[in-house]
Amino acid sequence: MTFSGLRPELRATVVAVPLAGLLAAAIAATGGLEAAALWRWALAPVCFAAIVLAERFPVKIGAEQKVSLGALPCIVAALLLPPAFGPATAAAGAFAGNRLVGRSWWEATLNGGNVLLAAALAALIGALGSQESVIADARAVAGATAYSVVNLLVAVLPAALHTRRPYLQLLRGAAAASWPASLALAACAVTSSVLAIVAPLLAPLPLVVLPLVFRMNLAIESQQHANAQLAKVLSAQRRFLTDVSHQVATPLATIMTNLSILSRQRKPGHPEAIADSVAEAERMKRMLARLRSLAHADEDVPLRKELVDLAELTSDVVRAYAAQARSSRVDFVTKVDVAASVSADKDLLREAVANLVDNAVRFSPAGAAVTLRVAKGAAGPSIDVTDSGPGIEPARLDTLFERFQRSDSGSGLGLAIARRVVERHGGSLRVRTARGEGSTFTIELPA
Repeated sequence: MTFSGLRPELRATVVAVPLAGLLAAAIAATGGLEAAALWRWALAPVCFAAIVLAERFPVKIGAEQKVSLGALPCIVAALLLPPAFGPATAAAGAFAGNRLVGRSWWEATLNGGNVLLAAALAALIGALGSQESVIADARAVAGATAYSVVNLLVAVLPAALHTRRPYLQLLRGAAAASWPASLALAACAVTSSVLAIVAPLLAPLPLVVLPLVFRMNLAIESQQHANAQLAKVLSAQRRFLTDVSHQVATPLATIMTNLSILSRQRKPGHPEAIADSVAEAERMKRMLARLRSLAHADEDVPLRKELVDLAELTSDVVRAYAAQARSSRVDFVTKVDVAASVSADKDLLREAVANLVDNAVRFSPAGAAVTLRVAKGAAGPSIDVTDSGPGIEPARLDTLFERFQRSDSGSGLGLAIARRVVERHGGSLRVRTARGEGSTFTIELPA
């Protein structure tokens, strides 16, 4: 984006920040170019080069956060170089580094002006003389803190003007994300600066954190690369599940139609084989439907939320499974302890409850009852689905909600789908079970 294409308020900021930096630097320069030790002057090219390299090679200190280590040599330049020269060195390094990485001249000018302003204030407050004292150390800490605060305050301003988002909101987010790194770099800069005066040979000692930061950066980048590869594999898996379920659905429907025709003709043959084929085709149909549901739940598409009455939702599920329950000679019992409604994707939430009910009906013996109960949980409303089945072996509990984990029947997808759906709604799914006493699955949703 060219300078002329910027909003007027942003163009004004690009001009005002460097001017404010020049004014602060002029005030700091009243300290003059007094005679300083040769080693201090030698720091100027070192700090300049370090700032440029830090802009060229930013490091990661978090999975989604990059930070420039340039704040460290900027603060060192402000504290140890003569006040008339230190802020200018820091600003020149920031400008050169910005241009090196391809930023426009106005971005480089704005960032250089920001560094000039912050470094000038740091020099005014905490420039270190030749004599070390507790007061001088405290001023150096205050100067480094002022640098970090001013640099952040100015850095957020262009982003707020460009995006028209609230300045304080952006400032809080930036501060929360960057304060550990800023504090560490400022502390390292102050420590090195003080040691340079009282124990010059030990001055580089705090810089041992830099190799550690670099190694951490490599580890984070490696982890991000692995995560990206894993995301591609999972995405391909989801596409595969969706494609397979759709491709198989049509021929399966044809097979089921032909089997239905054969079963109605009542000709001599193998009726048991036809019945078994119909049952297996129905099972495959249910499995494909669950594969589609699982792929849809994994896609993280936005939930179509609406206000859902949980009592009404459980009644719908009971009606849908009434025929299956009658054929299995299982009764339904519904209880509504509290009237509860939640903001949820009704279709997905209904499917989660339906998967639990399907399992409960299949595993409950003839003459038993499956209970659906709407109650109040610890964090919000809950739905309990209780069966009278054989219970679940303790050895299976750790992997119960994983995909394709099954015991005697079913595809092993129902519980995985239910958990995924509930978690996408910010809730939890847990189970209480005992051998020979049935199981209770509880969906708890946020209020």
